[in-house]
This record gives sequence, structure tokens and C-alpha cells, in this order.
Amino acid sequence: MEGMKWMIRKINWKILNFSFYFEIVISYFLPFKITDEYKYQVGFPFSFLTVYDKSIIRVSPFLSMDLNGLGFAADLIIIYFAMILVHNLCKNWNKWHGLVR
Repeated sequence: MEGMKWMIRKINWKILNFSFYFEIVISYFLPFKITDEYKYQVGFPFSFLTVYDKSIIRVSPFLSMDLNGLGFAADLIIIYFAMILVHNLCKNWNKWHGLVR
């Protein structure tokens, strides 16, 4: 239990929040993967949303989508660690060049 509290304290929540919104926004700008003639997949580096061109039940557009929570979480973790790395590099760059007092 103590390990979980330590991990929650170490998470940078601002960067995690930014990573979440960055993942959502970047999925609109990256090209979709077309796996079949009627199936489009969205997400980077793992696809987390599948949109079917032809609705199976044809009741609602939401029934033609499939959200992969595991793929979304994996993308979020990868983007979070990439943002932490960029944040630390920028902080050290400023320290090395005397921009931060």
C-alpha cells in the first residue's frame, strides 16, 4: 500500500492531464489506419478507437464505434513518459545555459 501512495505522489498530474488532451487532439491530425474496406482505426502508437463505416445494427452512430481502453491507456502512458523526458531535458537545458537562477 505504501508503494501505491509513493507512486501517486510521484505522478506529475499537470503533465498527465496535458498528455490526455494531447492524445485526443493528435488523433484528429494523424492519418487513420484502414484495415478493411469499412473499418478505420484511430490512435498513435496503438489504435484505441475503431469506427465502422457500415453500422451493424443501424440504430445509432455510437453503435458503430469501438473504444479500446487498454490501447488508450498504453498510448497515454507512452505520451506521458515522452512529455516527462522533454520536460526534464528542457529544465536541464535551461540550467546548463544559465537561463534559470
